[in-house]
Amino acid sequence: MNGFRRTRAGIELRLPRLESSLLTELLGQVDALLEAPPVDDPLEALVGLRDTAPPPPEDPAVARLLPDPYPDDPLASGDFRRRRTDEALARKRDAARRVLAAVPAPGAVLVLDEDAAQDWLTVLNDLRLVLGTRLGLTDDESTAELENLTPEDPRRPIAAVYAFLTELLDELTRALL
Repeated sequence: MNGFRRTRAGIELRLPRLESSLLTELLGQVDALLEAPPVDDPLEALVGLRDTAPPPPEDPAVARLLPDPYPDDPLASGDFRRRRTDEALARKRDAARRVLAAVPAPGAVLVLDEDAAQDWLTVLNDLRLVLGTRLGLTDDESTAELENLTPEDPRRPIAAVYAFLTELLDELTRALL
């Protein structure tokens, strides 16, 4: 059986070759996507706290991963980004790297502890958010439309990957219950 499941040993993951390769490729791409904006001031880089806020993410997928907690208050939003953006990106990137390092070889079994399971939850959700943004998903209706894509629709391969990630996330969530 492939996917996540709870056993006596813990939560196990087994992936076939295609899914293992696909997940590895996606994790590499999200790692690059989560690169923190550059810091111009060497002192700021050393201290790890920006003097000025980085601009909001230009990429809608990154913006989806780092939602603005104060959309009606630009000053508070800027202060939040100044203090939290680098840390949030680093946390997500570290989780993605841990998951990437742990992706099981085809047919091999990975047993997750609780910390690893949380990393997988975070990363699978982040991957889904990125792909959902790329697909233009905004609500349940637009998500349901994915099931009716024609074979010629260029979104169809991305929708298939989105469905795969949704299934993996659902399996992991159920295994954690």
